Amino acid sequence: MKKILMSCSVAAGLMCVPAFAASPSEGNGAYRAIEGGHWFEAEALLRQELAQKPDDATLLLNLAFVLGNTGRQREAIDVYRHVTRLSDDPVVTVDDGSTHLRTAHAKSLGKTGMNSLDWAEPR
Repeated sequence: MKKILMSCSVAAGLMCVPAFAASPSEGNGAYRAIEGGHWFEAEALLRQELAQKPDDATLLLNLAFVLGNTGRQREAIDVYRHVTRLSDDPVVTVDDGSTHLRTAHAKSLGKTGMNSLDWAEPR
């Protein structure tokens, strides 16, 4: 299986959500909206793109990140769960804010995201 390298960036301190994905050099409007904290703009852009590519791990991770940061943890968990169930498991590059980059599998980020928001699930 061919591994796809995507660029991610960790937003430390924001709801402990592990990552939002995509490279700013790609001209991704959703990425720029997320960076600027324009959550609802980012969500609209992501949902438009997901209509065309419903299993794109990058878009799904971004959507889950946005949902978590707008108080919709249950929805975010559902999206992270979707990532963990994808047939593909692309490798992503994660920028944790330090000078070193690391890589992670999208499914691993999805599991981390679910675990970080697990407290929000109704019991």
